[in-house]
Order: sequence, then C-alpha cells, then structure tokens
Amino acid sequence: MIDFKRLFQNDIPLIDVRAPVEFSAGHFPRSINLPILSDQERHLIGTRYKEKGQESAIQLGHELVTGAVKEARVDAWKRAIAQNPTAVLYCFRGGLRSRITQQWLSQAGVTIELVPGGYKALRHFLMDVIECESAKKKFILLSGRTGSAKTRVLYDAAFPFIDLEKCANHKGSSFGSLGAQPAQITFENRVAIELLKLESAPRILLEDESVMIGALTNPRRFFDQMLVSPVIVLEREFEERVHHIIDEYVIEKTKYFLGDEQQTRFFMLESLGKIQKKLGGLNYSKIQNEIIAAFESTSKNAHEVHSEWVGSLLTHYYDPLYDRALKRKAERVIFRGNEKACIDFLKDFSGVQ
Repeated sequence: MIDFKRLFQNDIPLIDVRAPVEFSAGHFPRSINLPILSDQERHLIGTRYKEKGQESAIQLGHELVTGAVKEARVDAWKRAIAQNPTAVLYCFRGGLRSRITQQWLSQAGVTIELVPGGYKALRHFLMDVIECESAKKKFILLSGRTGSAKTRVLYDAAFPFIDLEKCANHKGSSFGSLGAQPAQITFENRVAIELLKLESAPRILLEDESVMIGALTNPRRFFDQMLVSPVIVLEREFEERVHHIIDEYVIEKTKYFLGDEQQTRFFMLESLGKIQKKLGGLNYSKIQNEIIAAFESTSKNAHEVHSEWVGSLLTHYYDPLYDRALKRKAERVIFRGNEKACIDFLKDFSGVQ
C-alpha cells in the first residue's frame, strides 16, 4: 500500500498517464506527464462512452492506441521508469487507464505500482494537509517595504520556511511576473507538499503576502492563519531598496528576455498600466515618461539610468500601499530591524510571543 505522506515527503517520482489537458489543469511537482491517451483520443473515447457505453469506449481506445502508437507510449513509460526506478503510476481515479498502462508495462517486462484512487485521492490528501496543518501550525511573517530583499532573508535565516512566491512563480507585485504561473490547483498542491515536508517544524517563516500572488489565491485556511500570525518587519534604506529592485526587476528581467531591453521596456510599461488607476493620472504619466527616458538612455549604468522611475514608483505607489497594510497589523508586529538584526532575531526566536 502506498503511503501518500512518504510519497510527497520523499519526492517519489510520479508517472501521470492522464491526458495533457488534465495535467495542465493541476498536477504535482514530481509528476511526469506521459499520457496513455492524447487530448483528442480522450475526447473521442468520452463521446463514444456517452453514446454507446463503456465496452464500446474501451474497444475504441484499443483501436486508437495500437501498433506503433502503443509501442511508442510503452517505450516512453519504460524510459521514465528506468530513469526513476522508484516511480509510481496513476490516472485520474486509479481506474482503467492506469490499470491498462500497468498491464502493458507488465507485458513488456516492467513492474510498477499504482496509486490507489489516483490523482483524485492524492489531491484530496493534500487538501486535508492544508486544512489540518494550517489549523495547528504556527507561522511567523516577514514583512517589509518593496525592495527590502525579504526573499534573501527567507533563505539566509536558517529558519524553516515556505517560499510562496516560488510556489506561485511570481514575486507578488504588479511588476513581479516570472513567466507563466501554474494552475491554481498546482499552486495549492505545491503549498500542501511544502507544509507536509515541514510537518515537524514548530513554526514556519513566510513572506507577508496578500491573498493574491499574481493571479493565484493563497489557500483559504492557510491564509486565515497568516492573518493572525506575528510579524517581523525588515527595514532597509530607500536607496538600497531602489538598487535591489533594479537588480531584481530590470537587470534580471532583461536576462530573462535574453538581453532584449525593448522587451523589458514593454514589460515595465505594461505592468505600470495595470496600476494606472491607483497611481492617478499625473503620477502615471510621470513614471511612464521616466521609464521611456530610462530605456532610451545611452548610459550602460543600469542603476543610474533606472533609479528615477523606480524611486518614483516606490514613493507614489508601493510605500504608501505597504504603510497602510502594516498599519492594519501593527498590533502583531513583534520585531523591527535591518537584515542582520532580523536574522539574529529569528535565530533566537522561541515562538513564545
């Protein structure tokens, strides 16, 4: 019998034989999608099932996946298992698709274990983890104005933590896109697995995120616990924050675009447009012109070129936004300090506060 907790805590590889469209809607971090049916084949078989029943649908499946097609899929499973000998197999409910896959592999001389209940059972297990662990786990939130390098402290503090922005593939701000975000279900699965891996930790450090990280929503029970958790505030000088933001949002974004500064420029202007109403017309026009001027500059000193618009963005948008949010949780603040002070505090933190 497969132990679901051990499966996720030990990062056991998972071979997911659901169709690609199902995988895209939600999957697990260590899963490999090697479908027994393509999206089109699944659609055709589903239609046949509705019209003529299960037996006819199964027959159509064997007609569609035969010969070279079947051989190619079996070979792909065999290669995956050879590379991941501890892997286990599942479909949606642990039913027909995974059993047929297991049978075909057995005929090819390969044995693999099935996940009872399939993806659905694993998903329910992880949702229970979020509910139970969020209810009993104690969090401590790391807050700080935009550009304070909170993520760096998260990794340097030698304190059990979950990087929610990594789980969401987004830095949280309007300018924080890191590319395509995972599906909401995939994000929730990632958070649940991180909680499971920290099951024995008495307290977990998190960045002080809002309910939304980009387009994704923090799991409700998990976020409810964040709302009542103690807060430490990382303080950093304005000029340092501007420098860090240019490193993280301009220089790194340009690297992401393979050195194409025009793509970075377009991204910044597009991101600015998302907060136009909140900025107000005058501030929006001012920062828009500053961004355009920065990217038209012939200077190669990125920190010199981009400091004006980044500073304006902090002054007119992010700092007031942060100050209002921190005011609402002032009674939960248990410590304030610079990077070293926050790390030292976390090293000595007893969790009694």
